[in-house]
Amino acid sequence: MKKTLHFCLVGLILVSSKAFGQGDVDVEQILRAGAKDLNTYMGYYVEPAAKGFIYSMGSGWAQTAKPHSTLGFDIKFGAGVAAVPSKHESFTFDPNEYDKLRIVGASGPEELPTLFGETETDATLGIYEEGELIAEVEVPPGLDIPVKYVPAPTIQAALGLPAGFEIIGRFIPEIKIDDAKVSQWGLGVKHDIKQHIPGFNLLPFDLSGLVAYNNLKASYIIDETENQHGKMDVESWTFQGIISKKLSIITFYGAFGYNTGKSAYSVLGDYYVEGVSEPLTDPVDLKYEVAGAMGTLGARFKFGPIFLSGDYTFQEYNTINVGLGVSIR
Repeated sequence: MKKTLHFCLVGLILVSSKAFGQGDVDVEQILRAGAKDLNTYMGYYVEPAAKGFIYSMGSGWAQTAKPHSTLGFDIKFGAGVAAVPSKHESFTFDPNEYDKLRIVGASGPEELPTLFGETETDATLGIYEEGELIAEVEVPPGLDIPVKYVPAPTIQAALGLPAGFEIIGRFIPEIKIDDAKVSQWGLGVKHDIKQHIPGFNLLPFDLSGLVAYNNLKASYIIDETENQHGKMDVESWTFQGIISKKLSIITFYGAFGYNTGKSAYSVLGDYYVEGVSEPLTDPVDLKYEVAGAMGTLGARFKFGPIFLSGDYTFQEYNTINVGLGVSIR
């Protein structure tokens, strides 16, 4: 059953599986409290990763407001990393939200670490039935990682179309990481809106609008012989107004707008747990949504056809995005 948690972390953060083996979490014991209690606890525990991943996926769509000329194009390899706010490094364990799960020795709500929280804790979870303690398990610790960021890599290409339009695509074919499979695609449209505003063509900057959608799917085999597996779907929408100014090899750009997205994660199959007579079917079903205003400041350096870009987005999970690519107008 520890493989179940392994997928939670691999799927939600998509970094090396080695990092996720560091937490000594006995998911099977927590399951003795029932699927409801497990979902409530894990919902809080992995929330920073689930939400941060949506924000990092929604970044890096544009490095200039000026669309490509017709049939101009660029190809970019990039990565966004969303910073986990300090307030999301812990969550409040309220015993009123659980049927059987309690903190041993505590009489009320307590602060416990999320996946990005403290790596050591002295607290113990207890599973109670009719007031009697039937099992104990250590509180899941935070991961022992040097930085509290949620990364999302991207491969992106853009093509200029007539009338000031540019189409942007993202695609990562299905790849396998240990027992996990991951794929990603996205589509965006950027349009020069300066041309539609009388007198704006005389102003020394570029102005455009962007709408973009991104989708990622991941799956993980927990036990192939028992048909136990997990899956995750993440999607994000980005709506932006973009302004930029080119000065020699440097283009300064900014964006303002709105990001929204959701993720759904589930563990499927039948799971037999010690002390529970009936198997638990499809025990994990977690859903998250994010939405909020955003603002971006960045710069692109272009040396011939090669460019390097970097920007910082201010939002609930502030995000850094960097990219390296080739652009031909």
